[in-house]
Amino acid sequence: MSVMMDVVLQQQAELIAALDMQDADAILAASSALSQTIEKLRLQRQVPAQSQLSHGLKQAEAARIRVKYLTAWNRQKIDRLAECRGLASSAIYVMPQKRA
Repeated sequence: MSVMMDVVLQQQAELIAALDMQDADAILAASSALSQTIEKLRLQRQVPAQSQLSHGLKQAEAARIRVKYLTAWNRQKIDRLAECRGLASSAIYVMPQKRA
């Protein structure tokens, strides 16, 4: 088992917790720490155990889902604020005009 991979797994868990709390400062700190640790893991050029890789992939997917949810939630809030101000929603797709 890779000790560095254990650190990655812990930092992924911290990132997920920060996403769940919707704490921007904690998200930035956890993302930065995770990025630095992953770079160190790459430099080691050791293959972590399959169980660690599997758990890491599941946590990465959990984080991705949370980011996608928060993105959609923020988009809805922005659109509602725009509607309150009498502006059109930016989420409406408009096909670009072709130039002649």
